[in-house]
Order: sequence, then structure tokens, then C-alpha cells
Amino acid sequence: MKITFRYILVGARRAFQPLDTGQNKSGRGPDGHIRLQVIIHVKMEKINHSKPLLGEAEAESLRESLSTAFIANGPLAAELGRVGASFLGMDFGMAVQSGTDALTLALEGLGVSRGAKIALPAYVCSAPLDALAVLGLEPVPVDVDRGTLAISPELIPKGVDAVVGAHLFGIPASFSGISGVPLVEDCAQTLGTGSDGCRVGSMGVVSVCSFYATKLLTSGHGGLVATSDAELFGRMKEVTVCDNMDVWTPRRHFRMSDLNAALALAQFERLESMLERRRKLAARFLSAMRQGEPTPGCVYSRFLVVSEGSAVSALSDFAAAGIEAKRPVYKPLFEYLDRAGNDFPNAAWAWDNLISVPLYPALTEDEVERIESFLEARSDELRRWPPA
Repeated sequence: MKITFRYILVGARRAFQPLDTGQNKSGRGPDGHIRLQVIIHVKMEKINHSKPLLGEAEAESLRESLSTAFIANGPLAAELGRVGASFLGMDFGMAVQSGTDALTLALEGLGVSRGAKIALPAYVCSAPLDALAVLGLEPVPVDVDRGTLAISPELIPKGVDAVVGAHLFGIPASFSGISGVPLVEDCAQTLGTGSDGCRVGSMGVVSVCSFYATKLLTSGHGGLVATSDAELFGRMKEVTVCDNMDVWTPRRHFRMSDLNAALALAQFERLESMLERRRKLAARFLSAMRQGEPTPGCVYSRFLVVSEGSAVSALSDFAAAGIEAKRPVYKPLFEYLDRAGNDFPNAAWAWDNLISVPLYPALTEDEVERIESFLEARSDELRRWPPA
């Protein structure tokens, strides 16, 4: 009796083809031997789209925080506010519980009144809508620049009361064309770089960040709001003081705990090395695709590609290979507002065509090599974004 082994990688793009055993209907081969085919399924671990890099430094920082028994908002959260503001090129900063909280505080601190019109990028997630809903503000979606995927300053209509400009996917944007209206700069996905001679985070009146688990650095849940305007910072700080009031007024319970701050401070300590790791991974992926060098200034919070065919089909191919690629934005803001894609051609293009490939410091060498192999095999079907 002869035994043929056939291996199938579960999660691979395609299984190995069956071997020709030459067996007839009776199960015997031409030589008269009984042929038995054994199929062995080898499971391949999925490469997650995002994963934070956590280690002993973060564990030690959390242990130190726990040893003080001070786990609410306290000195570590205050320190994170200072560290974060300095990193962004601002004078004052406050650590809060989410990026949405940060944006809510920023807009409230600016003093925009209920019903005010706020310009938002048409290609961004739904979180800014949550902040505007809290304050009763009206979103005004604006198409994005095709190259940077950030709000296009020249398309911002007259009459808006503030602009939220987000640097997306590690690509620093130019907001120098925004004038005469307060700019709230969202830099959650693009830290440690700059544009137009300005550091990301220092271009607006006020800046906001998210430190969610999928961002460039994490506190689990968390965020930061920063400004160099002392009066604006005072208003944001005052509205988050939730005790010892002689006269009650509504307050925002937004301040971050020291436990979350301890995690973020440890992450800040190695942010530069994590950003460098991202650039090196981007270089490897682009080399595998034979598509040049990393884009100058980009910190690659996401590695984006465009499919020459169907993005849906390409996402299925990634999934079959055990690689969790995704659309960079699950559903863009203009869709949530029931606006037609024809009104926002660049945002609609981005949603239809862009794919986000896993790229983060916690990738193992085996995972990196699997992604490289996939990109190399499909270098004619995928092209980098932004272009070289």
C-alpha cells in the first residue's frame, strides 16, 4: 500500500494541488498497489491588522502607578499632558479619556455656540460626528486632497465657525491655506513629523490626539488636547473640574486616570524607536513590491496600497493568505451624512480603492516575511499610496 500526503495550509491563498495518484475506481494504482491519500490541515495564524507593542517597560510603569495607590486623575496624567504638549510644540496639554473627548473639549473651549458650522474632512471615521453631536454643532463635510487624504483648504466654504483638519495614516498635511477661522488639528495618526516647516500638532489653535490601542502610541483608551493659548486652556481645564463647586454648572468627566497615563508615558519613552521601526517596515514592503523608497515625512501609521482591480477581491486575497487587511476607514463621514460620493470625488475614490496592510512595530519577523511574500507576488496588482 502506498500513502500520498497532501498538505493544505488553512488560510493560505490557495492549497497545494492534489497529487496524481493514478488510482482507478477500485482505489488501486496501475501497479496494483492500494493508494491512500492523507490530507493534513496546517492552520496558519492570522496576522492582525493592528496590535500595540507592549513589554516590560509598560508593565513596570503600571506597577509603579499601582504602588502609589493613586489610580484616578493625578500627577501622572498631569505629566502626560506636559509631555504630550511639548512633543506637539504646544505650551499646555491635558490628558483625557479619548480622542473624541479631546475634540469635544477643543471645540467647547473655542466657544462655538450650538448650531455652529464645523468643517470636517469627508474621508474620516465617524468619531468627529460624536463630538459635534454632544455640542449640538453642524458638520460641514469637505472633500480631501488626493495626495495627503487630508481636508482640502481651498474647498472649505465661507461661513464655517471652525475647521477640523486631520493628518491621516502617517501622512503630514499642509494646512497653511486655512486662515480666518480656528483650526483644530487632529494628529492621532501622524506624530513626530511635519509639513511646511511646522511640526504636526503645532499648526492649529488647538490640537487633539487619540491614544487608542490602534494608534501610534497607546494608553488603552485615552487622548490629549493641547494649545499654546493660556485662556483657551483655562476654559478647557475649568469645564473638566467636577468637584468643589460653589455653583453647579454642567461639567465634562473627561480626565484620564493615572493608570492609563502610566501606560502612555512608557510608550512616549520609545515613540521615536517605534516610528523608526515603522519606516523600516515600510521600506521592506515597498522593496518587496519593487516600488521605490518610503515617502519622506510619512510615519506610516498605516501602509496603504491601491488595487489595480477590485479592492473587495484584493481584500479577500489578503484574508485567504491569513493577512487581515482592511479599508483604512470603515465608512467615511460623508456616507454617514447621506451625502453623495459625487460631491466628494477624492473621498469617494479613497473609500473605493484604498487598502490598509498590517504595519506596526509588534509584527514578528515571520509575519513581516509573510506580508513581504504576499506583496511581492502581487506587485503588478497593487500600487503604493501615496505615490513615490
